[in-house]
Amino acid sequence: MNSQSIEFDRVKKDSPLPKIVRKSFRIPVEDQINIWIKINHTPYPVQDIGIDGLSIAVKDSLTFFVDQNVSNCELHYFDAALQNLNGRIVHISAAVGQDWKYGIQWEGLEKAVSDRILSIVCEMKAQLLKKDQDPVDTI
Repeated sequence: MNSQSIEFDRVKKDSPLPKIVRKSFRIPVEDQINIWIKINHTPYPVQDIGIDGLSIAVKDSLTFFVDQNVSNCELHYFDAALQNLNGRIVHISAAVGQDWKYGIQWEGLEKAVSDRILSIVCEMKAQLLKKDQDPVDTI
């Protein structure tokens, strides 16, 4: 071979493989009209949500930066609103032709607020799983 290449070694049969476990999961948000967050007086549709945070999609790449603190946010879930939420931008990404995606991690949540977010996430997860199990109408 004239070009550089990578050599691979066989994995031994008795070699333990690392177990990858995600401690937190995010639920995709289908109803972005009724589930949104207000940051700095600007509403953003929530793309997905978990007990530790959420993500939003924004057209502008300069809206937020990594490690930026966001404070006094309001998470709106249909008619309910959780106020005075604080978080930090932990992730920014974009694909060609798509919006910028910002990951926000909650910080310093009181137990009652954390419990409410957990119940919202569990409710959304149950609805998503139920939807996946509902029979499809056949034509």
